[in-house]
Amino acid sequence: MGIASSDTRRRALAAYERGGKTQLEVAAIFGVTLRTFQRWWRAWRQEGRDAPGKRPGRPRTFVGSAELRLRQALAAQPDATLHELAERVGSIACHTTVHRALQRWDLPLKKRHCERQSKTGPG
Repeated sequence: MGIASSDTRRRALAAYERGGKTQLEVAAIFGVTLRTFQRWWRAWRQEGRDAPGKRPGRPRTFVGSAELRLRQALAAQPDATLHELAERVGSIACHTTVHRALQRWDLPLKKRHCERQSKTGPG
């Protein structure tokens, strides 16, 4: 089951306010669980809110021009380390933030093994 739209929420609340149906019946009609409908109803009663609230979390660092700078830095030197990329984009991000952005974009990153290099292999 996907996330219910704001329209579905409004219609469910209106159906319950009209009366004649229990919360369980309204929830079944609109394809949501009873607990979900109860949360919607409480938000409507207490806050007057019939739309989803603001999603928690911090906004992304790499959007707009910052994303463009990171992609240009990657194009200029594809084998750059995370620390080097973080330095190139400026003081907006640390290497961990760069790593998360690369993961989100499904881009490979330069990996360095923690083990000792072979003395007989290519060095």
